[in-house]
Amino acid sequence: MYIEPNPTFEEIEEEIRVIEKVNEAMNEAENRATKKITHKWFATWDGRQQMVQYAYEIWGMDLVTLIECENGTWSQYRQSSVVKNWKREKSFWFCQISQVYHPEIVNTDEFWDNWKWQLDKCNELMKGGTAFYGRDRKIKWVKCSTYVKDRFILES
Repeated sequence: MYIEPNPTFEEIEEEIRVIEKVNEAMNEAENRATKKITHKWFATWDGRQQMVQYAYEIWGMDLVTLIECENGTWSQYRQSSVVKNWKREKSFWFCQISQVYHPEIVNTDEFWDNWKWQLDKCNELMKGGTAFYGRDRKIKWVKCSTYVKDRFILES
């Protein structure tokens, strides 16, 4: 018969910290689901407001900032304006997902037809560590991510 050793004080403290982090994350997600966010530049009836709200609900201001800085217009049909060797970069949609690096995402019908699915993929890539550079893009010598907070209204 195997008897598990008693946990050390440090192990118990670590377990408590993990539980507290999980609870904190759950509370944040609940808060996001009850708050309304609107983009100051879009009319209230503009369908892009729904996209902004959905992005906020699934990952908060991190995802909203990523899309605002990568895309700028919240257009589901936006292609990168970057040109290399006389060819336009094949990066598309909300977070400019590259067809070269992520063909498994870009070469699907859902990518082109379902904006929620596309936002979910942006979120997965961001959480998975994919590098996105839009937040560091400069607008009048200031990072885009600095401007973003002034473009949205967050209501409770």
